[in-house]
Amino acid sequence: MIKKQLWNIALKIKGKGFRREYHEIKNISNEDKVSEFQEKYLTKLLLHAYKNVPYYHRIFKEVGVINDGTVVLSKFNQIPILTKEIMRKHHKELISKDYTTRKWYYNSSGGSTGEPVRFIQDDQYNRWCAATNKYYYENILGIDEPSVKKIILWGSERDLFEGTRGLKAKVINWLTNTVFLNSFKMTEEDMGRYIKTINSYKPDLIRGYAGSLYELCRFAERKNLNLYTPKILISAAETLRDEMREKIEDVFGTKVYDFYGSREVVSLAGECKYGLMHLFAFGGYVEIRDNNNQAVKEGEEGKVIVTDLHNYSMPFIRYEIGDMAVLGPEKCKCGNVLPTLKKITGRITDHFVKEDGTVIHGEYFTHLFYLKDWVKAFQIIQEDYKRIRLLVVSEGEINVSEKRDIEDKIKLVMGKDCKIIWEFVDEIPKTPQGKYLYTKSLVRG
Repeated sequence: MIKKQLWNIALKIKGKGFRREYHEIKNISNEDKVSEFQEKYLTKLLLHAYKNVPYYHRIFKEVGVINDGTVVLSKFNQIPILTKEIMRKHHKELISKDYTTRKWYYNSSGGSTGEPVRFIQDDQYNRWCAATNKYYYENILGIDEPSVKKIILWGSERDLFEGTRGLKAKVINWLTNTVFLNSFKMTEEDMGRYIKTINSYKPDLIRGYAGSLYELCRFAERKNLNLYTPKILISAAETLRDEMREKIEDVFGTKVYDFYGSREVVSLAGECKYGLMHLFAFGGYVEIRDNNNQAVKEGEEGKVIVTDLHNYSMPFIRYEIGDMAVLGPEKCKCGNVLPTLKKITGRITDHFVKEDGTVIHGEYFTHLFYLKDWVKAFQIIQEDYKRIRLLVVSEGEINVSEKRDIEDKIKLVMGKDCKIIWEFVDEIPKTPQGKYLYTKSLVRG
C-alpha cells in the first residue's frame, strides 16, 4: 500500500497522472456510451487535424469531411488510408503546427520488414495509454497491476533497457514490484536462470513476448522443469499462434491472455476470460477492412485500420498498421461493453502471396513443422513468388521423409515450380526488437 501511494505521488509530481482519463472511461456503461465517446473524440480530433495538420487540411477539403467548420462523420470512411509510405513522403506535413505546446517526443515503428517510420507522440497520448492499460487490468482481468508482484519478459532493447538501468529505474521497479528479464538474448543458461527467478519470486503477473514465453516453456519442458503458476499470464508484442498458446498454457498451468498494441497507435485490445479480444474503443477507433477496403462481417478476416483518438501532435487517422485480424461479435459473454476481435492473425507480411494475388495464410506453413522432432527452430521466408527459403535449426538426425513431405505441401499451395531452399543454421535471427518471425514475406514487405 505504501509503495502504491508513493508511486501515485511520483506520477503527480511528474505530471503523468491519468485519473481524469481513467474516470471518464471507467464510467462508460453501455454500447451507446461507447459510441458517444468515440463520436465526441473523433470529432475533436478531425477538427484539430483540419486546423493544424497541413496534410489533413488538404485531404479533408478534398473529401468534404469538414463543411463550414463542422465535421461530417458520414464521410469519415472516404478519408484515404494512411500508409507507412505516405508517412515517409509527407512526414513534415503530418506534424501538427502546435506540437511544441505539448510535452512531445520521437518514437518509431519496429521496422522488422523495412525502414522504420519515425513519428511524434506526446504527454496527452501517454495519459490515455496509461488509463487504457489500467482499465484492462482492473475491469477485464480484475488485478491491481501497479501493486502486484510481476515479472516482465521483454525483448526490445530500447523498451527494456530504458526501464531497467540506473538508480531511477531501480526505484521505479521497486515501487511497482517489477522484475525485468531480458528476452533479447535467451541462451539455455539464461532460461534456466529465468525459471529459477520466476519460481523464487512467485509473481502474481507475468507479461512477455509471445515468442519468448513459448521458447521458455519449450525449454522447461525439455529439461523437465516446473514453472510457477501466476494469477495472470499475458502474451504481448507478437502474434500468439495456436500452438504457442497451447504450449504456454500447458507448461504454466493457466490461461494466457493475449494483449494487442503497437508503438504507433496506443494499446488496441486485450483478451478476456472467454477468449475474445476487447477493442479499447476509448483509445482508438478501429476498422477491419478487406482487400477492397470494405468493412468485413463478424468472423471475417481483414486489415486493421486504426485512428488514434488522442495523439494531437502527429495524428494517425485511418492508419494501416500492417496487421490482420478476425472481427468478433459486438457483445461478449463476459459482459464488458467494448466491441471485440476473435483473434489477431498476424502481420500482413506473415502471409504469403502468389503472383495472381492469392493470399496463403502464414499458419499453413508453420503447421508443416509441428511435431517434427528434428526441428528445434525454424523460419520460412518468401523471397519471391516462386522461391521459398527455409531456415532450420536442426536437432538430431534429419527425417528425409518428413523433409520431402514439407516440400510437397509447400508446392501444393505455391505451385509445382516453386523453388525451395533449405538452409540449416545455428540459430534463427531475431528482429532488432528481439522478436521471432516464424514466417516472413519479402514480396509483401
